[in-house]
Amino acid sequence: NMLRLLLLLLLLSITQCRLTRLPAYDPELYQQIITAAGKTDKLYIDLRLAQPAQRKYEQYSRRYATIEKSIRILSLQYEARPFNSRFLPILANIDTLFHRYREEHRLHPSQPSNAELLIYQTYLRSAWKPLMIAEQALKNN
Repeated sequence: NMLRLLLLLLLLSITQCRLTRLPAYDPELYQQIITAAGKTDKLYIDLRLAQPAQRKYEQYSRRYATIEKSIRILSLQYEARPFNSRFLPILANIDTLFHRYREEHRLHPSQPSNAELLIYQTYLRSAWKPLMIAEQALKNN
């Protein structure tokens, strides 16, 4: 029995097998992700539906602030949750894209075109998706 244990330990050290601990699934956190992603998507849908003269950053600044707050709250929750380091780069990507597009809207010399807004919406949706999938995968783990 001791020989088997030694062989197993030797095999594990040779293959450098690493066990990774994952956080527990949190349905409330998953719902917060869905809500924040939905607010982000809705912002860009509403911007695309608005006439160009109605797309001024100032008209949407509160909605941007609400979404930023949601992203920051999610980041804090993920930073505080044990075994969660693999999720943090996903959130950092969302945060980076959101701030980039927010600043582009804020500093835009005219107003963003439908094509630009569709790009922002599509890229941000693509950034939220891995976080949703990763959190949902924990439920099935």
